[in-house]
Amino acid sequence: MQLNKVNEINTTRVLQQIWLNGQTTRVAIADELGLVKSTVSRIVTMLLDQGIVHETAWEQQKISVGRNPIRLEINDQYGIIIGLEMQTDFFNAVAITLTGAVLRTWSGPIAMSGKDSVTAFLEIMDRLDPWITGCEIPLIGVGVAVAGLIDQRRGAILQSNPLNVTDPVFFIDEVKKKVSFPVILENDANCGCWGELAFRKTSRHHNFMFVLGEFRTGATEDDVYWGIAVGLGLVLNGNVYHGASHSAGEFQSILWRPPNAGQFSISNEEARRIKQDERVMATALHELCAHVAFLVNTLNLTNVVFGGEITDYKDRLLPMLQSEIQKNWSYPNRVECSVDFSALNTNAVAYGAAGMFLEGIFSIPEMFVRSGTAGRLEISVLGNR
Repeated sequence: MQLNKVNEINTTRVLQQIWLNGQTTRVAIADELGLVKSTVSRIVTMLLDQGIVHETAWEQQKISVGRNPIRLEINDQYGIIIGLEMQTDFFNAVAITLTGAVLRTWSGPIAMSGKDSVTAFLEIMDRLDPWITGCEIPLIGVGVAVAGLIDQRRGAILQSNPLNVTDPVFFIDEVKKKVSFPVILENDANCGCWGELAFRKTSRHHNFMFVLGEFRTGATEDDVYWGIAVGLGLVLNGNVYHGASHSAGEFQSILWRPPNAGQFSISNEEARRIKQDERVMATALHELCAHVAFLVNTLNLTNVVFGGEITDYKDRLLPMLQSEIQKNWSYPNRVECSVDFSALNTNAVAYGAAGMFLEGIFSIPEMFVRSGTAGRLEISVLGNR
């Protein structure tokens, strides 16, 4: 079924209302969106025929004369989404339904040495394929998270130190030649932001930061990436902020000095023993909190979320960051900024990559095509079946 632009936008608005509310009615949707009831009924009928929405009886006791309203919900059996985090030496993956329920998780080692990112992706998907093939719910698509400068719209890895990418890799263009399902690509810390947006829904913050912290152990003494690796994701006015050249959130301490291979002031030798040396760990965590506090106050953020292995240190990070935020503030009032830690720990990025795909499905299409990277990535599932 071909929809003109206005119908497409209205259809997605109705679909988004059902997704955001969990359960709603045709009348409530019409009131909320300012659409005539006949338009809503026509769109809902199409969504029911499509199978992405289904009806269930209202659970509340009838309190008035007449029929109880029919509840509309997203069909949890419509399809699954895979979220995949690819790092230099490991991967994490999750399979979720359209309501965010986790059906399966995976994790395991990968060897990126001498291997391009597309090949690594295909090898991981081969490992997941037996479960995907055996699942009764069809695969809708895959969201992929990697470290580095990512052009999300073009599906390209522009640069990535961990992946040893110095020239653009048009990841999605290459993947499309190999697989039949949609794939989208994003920076790993930004995927943490997408996860917060997708799964908090009505309680989401509109100006917040996601801090991804992982620990790396190289295979040899000559390996560059050791110690703690940090990436920041920013959401400003409800949108993931990528920056003019897709480098927003790239982190390097202002105390960093050469020849350090990492992102902090600690030396290469110290970075190798960060988990075993209390003094080195304290230095790195304090340095990170000081930088995050500066950004919290400069950008007037209302929330900071930590994800990845660094959440193991939440008992130290929470008071440290709260203290640094207040210390960095020049007024007498207390800064209102909450600090949270992802309960998904090492699966936070993979879950966020799946959430990014969900946000794309339920986001409102733009009326006019705009240049640049503004707006949300749109993924249509309408008319695909």
